[in-house]
Amino acid sequence: MKYWNGHIIMDGMSWGDLDGVWDEMLRMFFQVTRQFRDNPEMIDILIHENMVDIKHNRKPEGFNRDGKMRIVVPISETPEFFVYRGVYNDDVRIVTEKISEFLAKKGIKHSVEWNDMLLFRIKKRRR
Repeated sequence: MKYWNGHIIMDGMSWGDLDGVWDEMLRMFFQVTRQFRDNPEMIDILIHENMVDIKHNRKPEGFNRDGKMRIVVPISETPEFFVYRGVYNDDVRIVTEKISEFLAKKGIKHSVEWNDMLLFRIKKRRR
């Protein structure tokens, strides 16, 4: 199967419950996707911005800027996010599974769905 996005949903939690996990998860995401290897200060800034929101129990920004891969956090009552790449790619599956394994090790109950991002459905309809 071709993967456009991986959707991780954490039912029964609030964003504040991810304090102590979100920062480690983002660091792992940047390491696995090999983004900002030459600019580690940028990683620290992005994580700090996200953690300010997490500590105030608000939806974080994620990482929705130009890059190889993104973490898109939709507006939702449930903590959830998408691992997204602009093209079909097996890297989406690999990164999503690594994040899922990390969350499971940290005791965060979650589910993973594939290719269910609204943008994906719109693009699919256009074909």
